[in-house]
Amino acid sequence: MDIGHKIPCLKFSLMLHSPPMDSPMLRPAVGRRVALELRPARPLTWLGPIAATICGALAASGLVVSGELLLRVAIAILLTDPILGAWRAAWVNTDWRRPMQGWEATPTRAWMLVPYARLGSPAARFSQWLSSRAKFWREAVMPQVGQSISTIIFTALIALSIALALGTATFILTLIALVFAPLESEFGRTGAGRWARAFSEIGMAWLLGDAAISQVLPPFDSALMAVLFAMTYRGLLSIASRPNLGVTIANIAQIALIVFLVTRGAVINAVILALALGAQVLWQAVMREGRQDAAAFLGRVQWFVLLAMVVAALGVPH
Repeated sequence: MDIGHKIPCLKFSLMLHSPPMDSPMLRPAVGRRVALELRPARPLTWLGPIAATICGALAASGLVVSGELLLRVAIAILLTDPILGAWRAAWVNTDWRRPMQGWEATPTRAWMLVPYARLGSPAARFSQWLSSRAKFWREAVMPQVGQSISTIIFTALIALSIALALGTATFILTLIALVFAPLESEFGRTGAGRWARAFSEIGMAWLLGDAAISQVLPPFDSALMAVLFAMTYRGLLSIASRPNLGVTIANIAQIALIVFLVTRGAVINAVILALALGAQVLWQAVMREGRQDAAAFLGRVQWFVLLAMVVAALGVPH
């Protein structure tokens, strides 16, 4: 079982689609061109972009609360969870090689944009080349992955528009965040693909939450915490398939975070993180003995990881 696929992290799933082409009676004569649906993704844990965004905001503002701050946090959550989540889903859940399967390009005169050009001439060859690509796009690409392409275009435009409203720093970080989904699609759901997912859903969400509040690029302390908690999340993604590797990555990341907090003088925060890590180690022993599966393990340790994220965020100097 792939824990990254079995237990999604998004709290809300955003879907963009066009009206069904095979049901003309359901197609309106006039109206909108893009259908937008928002529904709960129903994950089994609370670990994900929403938690990381809130912790990033805490790292930037501490416990200061105001109406403007809450509005910025809400907009940042909208950006990191449903919007960037839809962008990732469109890339990761699409088989981009499918249009090539079974496609046979057989250039004929009927394909030519200039039908009366002499066969074999430069004009005819270029016309056949251009026409074959147009036919491939129309008959192979759009029927197979056209909806995903539409989703990618619209979610990118929405994400960048929201990010620009939150400030230049958020816009720059959003541009970086958009890169991780194509990387995950290329690398797959294991190995490097899991690293891309972890840095997208936790690392970049944390940084975007920080930037949305501070309106500048996050400082080193906050950025390092984002990286270490992304590593922790990366370890948790491997719990089902490779539990030893998963707990090793998660434990190393949290130990490094504890050491970092001690060097920064946040001793109380470091002690709380050490206690949370100790509780996780105890549950890891229970899992290794076979007394609980990966889903049950994540359901229990998530609260200690979330506590560690909040406490670490409050340890960032302001």
